[in-house]
Amino acid sequence: MIHNHPSPMLKQLLVATSLILPCTLLLLTLDQLPFFTHQLDRGQTIGRDAFNFWMAGKLAFEGNLRQVYDNAEFISAAQGVLGQGAGLHVFPYPPPALLFVAAFGWAPYWLSLLFWSIAGLVAFSLATTSWRSDQRLLLLSLIAPLTFCNIILGQNGLLIAALFIGGLRLAKSRPILAGIMIGSIAFKPTLAILLPFALLLERCWLTIAAAAATLIVLCVLPTLLWGTGIWQDYMQQAVPFQQQLLEHGTGLAQLMKLTSFMSMSLLGFSNDIAYQVQIGFALIALGLVTRYALCRRIKGGFDGLDITILASATLIMLPYAHFYDMTLLIGGLLLICKEHSLNEESFIVRSGMFGTLWALPIAGLLLNIIGLPVAPLILLGGLALLCYTPHR
Repeated sequence: MIHNHPSPMLKQLLVATSLILPCTLLLLTLDQLPFFTHQLDRGQTIGRDAFNFWMAGKLAFEGNLRQVYDNAEFISAAQGVLGQGAGLHVFPYPPPALLFVAAFGWAPYWLSLLFWSIAGLVAFSLATTSWRSDQRLLLLSLIAPLTFCNIILGQNGLLIAALFIGGLRLAKSRPILAGIMIGSIAFKPTLAILLPFALLLERCWLTIAAAAATLIVLCVLPTLLWGTGIWQDYMQQAVPFQQQLLEHGTGLAQLMKLTSFMSMSLLGFSNDIAYQVQIGFALIALGLVTRYALCRRIKGGFDGLDITILASATLIMLPYAHFYDMTLLIGGLLLICKEHSLNEESFIVRSGMFGTLWALPIAGLLLNIIGLPVAPLILLGGLALLCYTPHR
């Protein structure tokens, strides 16, 4: 059923979208325009991150496993497809991710990109809205700034959010399917850091078992297919590269990380101090979500408020997370609107923080660009308000 007048929460999301979407489209236009007017000079192509997934899948499909995690070999393979103008390309994901991308190694890149984009869009919409009864929210999920970013940049934020949100929503009603979805986040396992804790408190035993079984299968299967060397290559090359990029990287990739570690780094502090601040933020977030979980009664499953709190705490706890990973948060806010699970008279709504959280991924990127990396502080404040706001 569609209400004639949107709720205060939905109004805030609509206003925030109207303000931040033009900025998003302008940024994406400036980012993509050189692909049509100049040679590739930044190691990118249309759907640039999806290209890395496809390239890794192509190498795995053809049996060239040594090239997947060898950065020099991977770049050489990318240049063989895009030309010498293609710069830095890497595949930093763990071996279970190869099981997903290798399935598309046979297809041309444009077909893989099309499927990747449609699959993410459909999965995210299904996980957060109802196609038959929530036309406003469905439209909002399609025009959300991060939806455009994930599609145009070829990122995996929509698919990961669909697994994260869908798995929690189905944990009670369809525990085996929920466990398979949660276990599949092995594709990007850091974003599932709080899910075992949440499932234990909710006593979702069958979901936990299904998730554990899925995770085991996804870890064992690459070993059976490609040998233990695939794990050694990942641990010895991909993991150190990610740490090196986090601690010493430069350029737009660093500005896209909305973490407390990166905020301190952008402000000129040493890595040691940045790690200390990151640990402090992580402990505060863990304390807030633990307090919320212990005060929360066991119920029939996870609602939008629960999922938004878990998503926010997860994003705060990670030192390495990009703005498009905040699709988890965006999906949770959509669910809150759908379910009306948040008290609309609460301070977080009346203060406008609800809409601020919706705009934060893009606003945080813009703030980083102008030298004001305060997005983690805003997110932590939003988490605190969410944790102390009663359910409707």
